Amino acid sequence: MKRRVWKWPAFTLVELLVVIAIIGILIALLLPAVQAAREAARRSQCSNNLKQYGLALHNYHDVMKVFPPGHSTWDNHPWISWQVRILPFAEQAPLFQSVEGWSKQQATQQAYYEAPVGPGGLRARESITVPYCQCPSATNDKFDSGWAQANYCGSLGSQLTPSANGACQPYTTAGVHYENPGGQNGHGNTNNPAEISGMFSRFGMTIGMKDVTDGTANTLFVGEIRPNCSDHREGWWSRNGGANAHASTSVPINDLTTCPNATTGYNYPNCAAQSNWNLSWGFKSMHPGGAQFLLVDGSSRFVSQTIDYVTYQRVGGRHDGQTVGNF
Repeated sequence: MKRRVWKWPAFTLVELLVVIAIIGILIALLLPAVQAAREAARRSQCSNNLKQYGLALHNYHDVMKVFPPGHSTWDNHPWISWQVRILPFAEQAPLFQSVEGWSKQQATQQAYYEAPVGPGGLRARESITVPYCQCPSATNDKFDSGWAQANYCGSLGSQLTPSANGACQPYTTAGVHYENPGGQNGHGNTNNPAEISGMFSRFGMTIGMKDVTDGTANTLFVGEIRPNCSDHREGWWSRNGGANAHASTSVPINDLTTCPNATTGYNYPNCAAQSNWNLSWGFKSMHPGGAQFLLVDGSSRFVSQTIDYVTYQRVGGRHDGQTVGNF
């Protein structure tokens, strides 16, 4: 009996090319969806980071009866930021206690912490980071000259922030670009709450929940920044670091004029120097279309970069008495 041989039909070259083309089209269609899903996950983690800040700040307030100051002016100790002060309230007590010689001092009947000068003090801890201070979407270096960087900064609110170059400060009109009175102190270099629009100053201002008269759900507390867009590179440890109180709502969200290698948001090409603080001291993120913020009530939300500018100034201020619409 003759053995039967089965012959399977083979694909022609044209059929193979068609299949490959179809697979390529499917991948091209699927890739944006995958990237969008990944960005949504990163944005969710970023939001959770801000909620951790919110819990720590509220816990600090529960104990101290005020929110942490961005700086102390009453002694000669290193100038730590508010981010260092909340460490014990953010499950980072061992790190806080590891700084040699921490001392608890009393001033104006409130407790403050400072690190004495010397080995083992602040400079010995500057390169240590914490897990909640980095947005997963951020591409900036986590360290700069040894200083640990952060993607979150306390809000100055609707505050005057003049540039080193007088020709590069488009946001300096009183009552339009900054609160007046209320945000008139340049760069927030004061401990007088009446001269600060937002929740933090670069000096020893302390305010409590009672001072947020515009409503805790209508006031920005902490927001996203891109550290490599600023010349204040001392991270989150120092009061002079970009993550302390170096962002104002006077600058529209995601104005990237002072950011290296920016491809969008480069609004003033002749003002790229990072000492143009009227541009560099703004909230900026790696998320497309806006940035994440923590509000004083402890909630976090994504704010679009197309937010009405007047509304943005009003949610920046804590006590301007202005009605805030939807944002």
